[in-house]
Amino acid sequence: MKEKIDMARLVRLTLFTLTIVLTSVSVSVASSPRDRIESLNATLLEIMQNADELGYAGRYEKLQPVMTQLYDFGLMSRIAVGVYWKKLAPEQQKQLTEAFSRMSIATYAARFDGYSGETFEIVSAEKSVRDTMLVKTRLIKSDGSPVALNYLTRPSGEDWRIIDVFLDARFSELARLRADYTAVIKRQGFDSLLSTIEAKIAEMQKQ
Repeated sequence: MKEKIDMARLVRLTLFTLTIVLTSVSVSVASSPRDRIESLNATLLEIMQNADELGYAGRYEKLQPVMTQLYDFGLMSRIAVGVYWKKLAPEQQKQLTEAFSRMSIATYAARFDGYSGETFEIVSAEKSVRDTMLVKTRLIKSDGSPVALNYLTRPSGEDWRIIDVFLDARFSELARLRADYTAVIKRQGFDSLLSTIEAKIAEMQKQ
């Protein structure tokens, strides 16, 4: 029970931190949050349909430019290590963001590794904290059962960027990573955190 309570508290803390670090910016941008998620869904569907032909490396290669454009990996890396971010040197912050980016792309390349008639559906785009928008989507399996994937987005320059993903519409991916990353960096330091991330990337490459 204590573990569940701690995770719930961590989710609240992560969302609270997001409200602190997000600055108010103009939402007069070129594309809408819905447009951005539709672009991601189209890419995911393409790599799923050609998963075997592409292999892991090919899926990663196709995802890399799209996800780099659609995700705010810099902000996500900062939130993932919480108070430790300001304790890192600029070069360490750069290393963490780069490793976080590669891990995120590797995760998608490993997860979306086949196609059985699935489709994507955008349910709604709703205002959330500050100037963010929550885009609710569903992955419809071949048997008709849906899997909720909700994306929290924020304005960035002339476009919107994803800053968190909620699996089954409830579980913050960023909160989960924050739990893992802060535990490692607290106990073992920055170098161990980087090694942990690299090990996870290598593990996904072998799958």
